[in-house]
Amino acid sequence: MTCCPRQRGFTLIEIMIVVLIVGLSAGIATLAFAPDDTSRLEEAADKFMLQAEFVAEQTALTGEVIGLFIRPTSSREGTQWCYQWRRFRNSAWQPVSDFLPDQCFATDMEIEMIVEGEAYEYDERETTPQPVLIFYPSGESTRLELALFARFDSEEVQRIEVDMMGDIRWLNREQELADREAEL
Repeated sequence: MTCCPRQRGFTLIEIMIVVLIVGLSAGIATLAFAPDDTSRLEEAADKFMLQAEFVAEQTALTGEVIGLFIRPTSSREGTQWCYQWRRFRNSAWQPVSDFLPDQCFATDMEIEMIVEGEAYEYDERETTPQPVLIFYPSGESTRLELALFARFDSEEVQRIEVDMMGDIRWLNREQELADREAEL
């Protein structure tokens, strides 16, 4: 008398181990062959863009006015440009939240800005600094053109533009897309 034939197959643990090994192999291969053509300027511009888009959405959701303040600060490595997002509440500019802490560009990065059609120059004597960019709950904003470049190598420039309708555009990315489409 023979009992049930022994079933052959894989256990769940064996399948999970194989999936893990395949996943790790694919991840390593992707990292090994991925082009690292994003520069530090692109990373800084990308971070700024993400925050600006987040702030623009927050103004519409919360009904608050949020402004961008930019100022140079001195450190051991030199001067660096720092920016912070503030909301206008109780007749004063206050921090937005812990999710948007103050940020600084690297010390070897420089910025140039045009605010509402006028070249921006920081005035350290100003007792009540004004925001260089303001997002309103209606979706509108002040106009800002921001150019980010390396202090010692100004060949690469990352350009960001915010128009009065609150549209945020990374001009370099748009140009890259247009160039790719033209190649096809």
